[in-house]
Amino acid sequence: MTAERVQYLSALQYLDAQEAGELLRTGRHEIYRLVKAGSLRATKFGRKLVFSRTELDRFMDQHEHHAPDPITPDIRRHLAERRAN
Repeated sequence: MTAERVQYLSALQYLDAQEAGELLRTGRHEIYRLVKAGSLRATKFGRKLVFSRTELDRFMDQHEHHAPDPITPDIRRHLAERRAN
């Protein structure tokens, strides 16, 4: 992501899932997973999820010092199945 894109996303007050993913350096599917898990709040606007910059900053502050989740047995099994195919 370019510096201009980071600056643009940082200036937005509300972001869609794609933009939120870019800002958090993850994909939009991970953003949807976080919403479904209740870890990240979003507002539904029509069929689209909208994320406030304040909420994204809060989320990052809460998770700043945490290590990533360990690989669960389900994920490990899924990866093994993909390698086998």
